[in-house]
Formats: sequence, structure tokens, C-alpha cells
Amino acid sequence: MRQKNRYRKSRQRKVASKRFLRKARKRAKRSGLTIKRRRISNARLERGLLVLQDTGDIHTAARAIRVPAETFEKATKRKGLIRKRNGRWKVVAGLPRRVAIFTGGKQLAITVRSRTASLIGKYNSAVGQFLRTNNPDVLAEFAGRAVKDVHGKTYPFETNPNLLYRLSSAGGEPFEDIYRIVLH
Repeated sequence: MRQKNRYRKSRQRKVASKRFLRKARKRAKRSGLTIKRRRISNARLERGLLVLQDTGDIHTAARAIRVPAETFEKATKRKGLIRKRNGRWKVVAGLPRRVAIFTGGKQLAITVRSRTASLIGKYNSAVGQFLRTNNPDVLAEFAGRAVKDVHGKTYPFETNPNLLYRLSSAGGEPFEDIYRIVLH
């Protein structure tokens, strides 16, 4: 019984505080003032976008990062990260991504557009296949080709087998830590 009362009282406090904030916002709106709202960090937004991409449900994505769906929706729409298609929220396709690339004798993490990220993904897959099979022909497609980052700087693909062996044995950041959506 004691636990029920405690729960009931905490619930009443929660509802009362929400009601208070709602009324405060209305009063502020009438008087022309604005109430400062909490911002969602970019890391949390990224996590929410990944969940939204998987589920297509904005409420599930907001719940995953523990913010109200309305707040998540406003934050992502303000940054131009989502659009509504056929009644469902979709993550915008052309978002810049941070990816790993072997270039100039070293492994770099660069920020590129979505299509370029796809090409770099194919290159990294070819490098992995080369390292497994020792067949340099899989790299022939990328010889002499380069990609541009979001700032316009060009990075040629590394296709020298000896350098690739050396770079792969040196290690580097794991793929999951590098390949990610970059928010403004």
C-alpha cells in the first residue's frame, strides 16, 4: 500500500510539473518571450537517426534517445535531417559521412558526401578482398581514381600492394568508429 501511494504521489508531481511547463510556455508565448529549451547532442541525434532508419517510426527513435517525439522531430527537421514520405519519416539520403580511406601512404578519416562514401566502401571492400586473396587485380578498378571530401580536397586511392600490406598490419581505427553520419 505504501508503495502505491509513493508511486501515485510521484506521478502527480510529474503531471503537475508538465502542466506547469505547458502553462509557462503559453504565458511566455502571449507575452512575446521564449523559454529556453534543452538541446539534443549530436551523438544522441545520430543514435536516434539510426533507429529511425531501421524502424521508420519517429516515436521509437525518440524513445531510444529518451526525448519526447515532438522534440526529436523539431530538432531533426530544423537541421534538415528527415523528411516525411508516404506518411513515414525518412532520413535524408545525402547526409555527409565520415569514412576511412587509404591514401598517400596512410589511413585517414575524411568527411564525404553519401555517394562518395559508397565508392569508398567499395574500395575498402576491394582492399579487404586483396588482403585475403593476394590478388592485386581487384584493385585495378581504383588505380588512378580519387575522391573529393566536402571541402573539395582530393584524395587518390592507394593501390600499391606493399603499402596496403603495411597499412593493414599497422591497424587503425575500427570501421564502426569512423563510418558515421556527420551532423552540422
